[in-house]
Amino acid sequence: MLKTGSEEEIVLEAAACITSSVFRAVERRGFCTLVLSGGNSPRKLYRLLAEGVPASALQAREIQFPTDAVIMSQGMPRAALPWQSIMLFWGDERCVPAGHADSNHRMARETLIAAADIPEKNIFPMPHVTGNYNVAAEFYEKELKRFFERQKQSANHSFPVFDIIILGMGGDGHTASLFPEDRAALEETDRWVLPVHAPHGSPPGYRLSLTLPVINSARSVLFFVTGEKKEKMVRDITSGHRPDLPAALVKPKHGELVWFYGKE
Repeated sequence: MLKTGSEEEIVLEAAACITSSVFRAVERRGFCTLVLSGGNSPRKLYRLLAEGVPASALQAREIQFPTDAVIMSQGMPRAALPWQSIMLFWGDERCVPAGHADSNHRMARETLIAAADIPEKNIFPMPHVTGNYNVAAEFYEKELKRFFERQKQSANHSFPVFDIIILGMGGDGHTASLFPEDRAALEETDRWVLPVHAPHGSPPGYRLSLTLPVINSARSVLFFVTGEKKEKMVRDITSGHRPDLPAALVKPKHGELVWFYGKE
C-alpha cells in the first residue's frame, strides 16, 4: 500500500498509523516494540509522535484510541502515546562515537525521546563503536534475544517479532543499512544484526543493521520517505519495477507493509 501527499499530510498519516498500531499492540500484549529509523526524513514524524497526534485526525480516520489517552497540548486535544509501555529499538546505526551528529540515536534523542515520557529502561540503542564492528553487532543481537526471551516469545520464532518497524529509503534504494551492492548482507538468513561497510553511504563508513529476516518478521513495517528526488524510486519499487533493490526485498511474511511518501 502506497500513501502519498504533501510532507505535512504524510507526517500526519504516518503518525496516525503508528499510533493506531501502538494502542493495538499494548491492548493485546501489554507493551509495544517500536523500531526507529535514522536519517533526516523522520524528524517531523518523531516530533509529532512525541507531541501526540491530534485526536480529530484519528477520529477522522476512524482510528480507535482510549479516551483516557487524550491530553491538551498546544491548544488542542491530542492522543498521547503510552510511552511507559513502548520499547524503543533501532533498525540501524552509524558507527560513530556516542553523541556524534551522524548518530541515529542522537537524532531520536533530540526529536522524540527528549520530548516524551519514555523510561530509560525502555530504550535499547545500538552500540556506538568505532571498531570491533562484528562484536558490536553480536552484542546487540544478544541484547535483542534476551529481551524477547524475557517476554516469553514463542520458541517457534527463529527471529524476533517486532510490533512496528519504521524504515527510510535512500536514493539508491537502500533501507536500514542494507545497500544494493552488499549481496552478502542482503542474503543473510541466520543473523539478526550485521556489521556493514557502506563506502557509498552518507556518510561513508561502517554501520550496524538489522537483517532482512528480522525486518520481514515484523507485524507492521512502515516506510517513511520524503523528497522529490526519491519519488521515482518509491514508485518503481512499489509498482514492482525494481524488485532487486533492498527496499523492495522488504516483504513481511505475516505482517502489513505500508509506504508513506511525501513531497517536501
